[in-house]
Amino acid sequence: MGGYGGKVILNSPTPEWYHYALLILFSPLGLGLLFRMIFKYKIVSMGKGSIEINFPSQFSKRTYKLSNILTWSETAIKTAGGKYKELELIFDDKKKLNLSMQEHSNYPQAINYLKKKASKKMKR
Repeated sequence: MGGYGGKVILNSPTPEWYHYALLILFSPLGLGLLFRMIFKYKIVSMGKGSIEINFPSQFSKRTYKLSNILTWSETAIKTAGGKYKELELIFDDKKKLNLSMQEHSNYPQAINYLKKKASKKMKR
């Protein structure tokens, strides 16, 4: 029940009680998911011996050198729709960065970069 559902309820001459219940239930849920999606958005760039994570909605940026990586691993799971791959990097300040092939367009380049530059830190 989004903006359209709210408009239908407000413009309806006789809305039912469950219309209000659905609006009260789903509006905070939808707003929570929207804000979570906006605040978790990140831009990751790798190169020149560093990994830069930019959070545009929070106006913050983190830069890690490759020496700050404790471990990294790639997980591949075979699903009905294909293969799901995820890259997990753990840094020395205990922060984690997860990248999945479905969400990041340069996923293969990131894997190749880490294999080339930080292959000793790969968790097997």
